[in-house]
Amino acid sequence: MCVLPWINTSSDGREKRDVVDQCWHYTRKMVFYMIGLGLGDPQDITVRGLEVVKKCARVFLEGYTSILAGGKEALEEFYGRKIILADREQVEQGSDDLLANSGQQDVALLVVGDPFGATTHTDLKLRAHELDIAVEVINNASIMNAVSCCGLQLYHYGETVSIPFWLDGWEPESFIDKINKNLKKGLHTLCLLDIKVKEQSLENMLRGRKIYEPPRFMRVNQAAQQLLAIIERRKSRSSETDEGCLSPSSKCVGVVRVGTETQNIVSGTLKELSTMDLGDPLHSLIVCGDCHTMEEKAVAKLSSYYNGRDTKEGKKGQLDIIGLGLGQPKDITIKGLEMVKGADRVFLEAYTSVMTGGKEALEKFFGREIIEADREMVEQKPEKILEGAKEGGKVVVLVVGDPLSATTHSDLVTCAIDEGIGVSLVHNASIFNAVGCCGLQLYTFGETVSIPLWQDSWKPQCFYDKICQNLESGWHTLCLLDIKVKEKSDENLVKGRNVLELPRFMTAAQAAAQLLAIIKSTEEAGKESVLQSDQQVIGLARVGTKTEKMRTATLEEMAHTDLGDPLHSLVIVGETHPMEQEFVNMYLNK
Repeated sequence: MCVLPWINTSSDGREKRDVVDQCWHYTRKMVFYMIGLGLGDPQDITVRGLEVVKKCARVFLEGYTSILAGGKEALEEFYGRKIILADREQVEQGSDDLLANSGQQDVALLVVGDPFGATTHTDLKLRAHELDIAVEVINNASIMNAVSCCGLQLYHYGETVSIPFWLDGWEPESFIDKINKNLKKGLHTLCLLDIKVKEQSLENMLRGRKIYEPPRFMRVNQAAQQLLAIIERRKSRSSETDEGCLSPSSKCVGVVRVGTETQNIVSGTLKELSTMDLGDPLHSLIVCGDCHTMEEKAVAKLSSYYNGRDTKEGKKGQLDIIGLGLGQPKDITIKGLEMVKGADRVFLEAYTSVMTGGKEALEKFFGREIIEADREMVEQKPEKILEGAKEGGKVVVLVVGDPLSATTHSDLVTCAIDEGIGVSLVHNASIFNAVGCCGLQLYTFGETVSIPLWQDSWKPQCFYDKICQNLESGWHTLCLLDIKVKEKSDENLVKGRNVLELPRFMTAAQAAAQLLAIIKSTEEAGKESVLQSDQQVIGLARVGTKTEKMRTATLEEMAHTDLGDPLHSLVIVGETHPMEQEFVNMYLNK
């Protein structure tokens, strides 16, 4: 606390205000910002993120868990300021330079992708909490949600795996067991491929020499070759064939340089992908589980479009689907903002999610008219959206979150491709990756579920079974909670009346109450419930906004917890690592 012995005050009070401002400066606590940079280039930062970068005293770039086109130099040129490269040692062992030594000065750490895409950054927030330093997170897209660009639905992924480079005498196989576990459940697997940046050889580490190996980035074909080698190795050990496991004929998708101008998507068997050179990094591999017909169609269309690029320039016009992120107009990326300004028509998809301030706030920020696209227009009359592009114009569709988080938007993309219209996606944060804010590692989430608001005569329970299956596997579950916007009652539907119900947004408490009701009915039927009333859960509200709130509680307690205004999500906590549990415990009794 600052105590002033006197304050000289002029007739207009100016000196007093100046001194009070100085007092505020000396007592103000620093803010440590963790800013996601997205996937491709400097313009993938959000408007809000760029504003913070420009005002911070020091800006660090975490430069070893991923890479960005152009590197530090490209960012410095775009931001017009100096950036300090923070390597593994500084982030993981020398965090005092990032945190404790900064006094009252705001500091930003730039992270390629989203801030909580790596364990390192979760640990950094824990250390900031121990030092009583305020942390603000500005989310962005990461491969964990942008992988939807291939046409496979994010709901249908199981546990994520990492495939490391094999070394002489070290050839781990455990990742294939996780892939097989997902396959047996019918789930897709996102395989994150190894990156070696600023690594030392064993000899140089032992001799204490600061000599680093050249950077290496695993390619899709290298990952496929390692998987095939494990399959062959295990086949030679056993004469029995394990049904439902990965094989050379398993369907896979390679996604490379996602979010950049040279993005490519290739589908084929594991054997076929092992022979393909897909060019420069970064690469990811998806092993497909059971595909819905709609997913198969989307994968075929998108891989043909991006791999062949025969319609990339667009014989007609252009459709750009732009993610708006989580909370407010300034969560749009700089790239997305420029596209909005240059478009002939701009639509806002207004029913799969909502945004602070709605269409009016976006129109004010963008300084232009926006057309609201309801469910009927997007799903049944997409030609109204595409007609401008058919005539050679540029059409933008704004989507809260990330462009392809909902099935609806994949349909719109494939429809545009069929019409010979050029398509591009501008990724942004969605709850699928921003849920990492609760401290649970995204790698260890299982299948995502949607919990609908029950009605008197309609009380589905299929989501409960998926939650139980995730728990049995030790996985966390992200529960997406129902949104009712521009819905009609059954009576109005039958009578053909265009009368809409008031918007309704499911709360974490309502979701918990429905799950408790299912547990009760299950046990009354003489069955044991895997999910129990004392299961630890996390309620999340308004993620990515200034009023973000999280609460860790039992399922029973959550049913009586008020987290305030929408949007809410609920996480069912599976098996936790000690660091995850430490993070989760920060939100007990809040």
